[in-house]
Amino acid sequence: MKIYEYKDYNEYVENQTKANKQKIGWKFVRPHAIKSIADDRGAKKVNFIICHGTRNGAEQKMFKEHFRNADVIGTEISDTASQFEMTIQHDFAVQKEEWISKADLVYSNSFDHSIDPVKTIQTWRDQLAENGTLYIEYNERLSVCEPVDCLDATTSEMEDLITSNGLRIRTKFKGSQGSDVLVCEI
Repeated sequence: MKIYEYKDYNEYVENQTKANKQKIGWKFVRPHAIKSIADDRGAKKVNFIICHGTRNGAEQKMFKEHFRNADVIGTEISDTASQFEMTIQHDFAVQKEEWISKADLVYSNSFDHSIDPVKTIQTWRDQLAENGTLYIEYNERLSVCEPVDCLDATTSEMEDLITSNGLRIRTKFKGSQGSDVLVCEI
């Protein structure tokens, strides 16, 4: 596992924000991936969903189609966050006290943007409510250790990171654009 070395945290935020603005209209997530997640949750009640690293809020809208009564919030580190419904400007590796043990579903396809993978996985794990599920959509081919996709890890390294931080991988399935969706539970 390799992580791009920034001179400081501000350089990380600047690179993430610049990339966000360049790709603001682009959607990585595909509806079939969100439907597969909804199918995986089945009849389990979903009241609160957190989507991390959402760029333009596409994930939140897709989740809202499947979980109409759930509160759905997305995080985006860029200052563009306020332009999108159900999105707040926030670094996904930083814990929000009000989210601890509250989310029935946590989703992200942006783990390769993490500068601190251990802190990030622990933050997301701690956001899970009892019987909550973490869905990480990950594609090792897109994980390249550069200023935007700053984490370079194989799927096997991701699985080791997940399991060594108090989560188990219940299953995985194909997600968007050749990625795997790792289905994680406490």
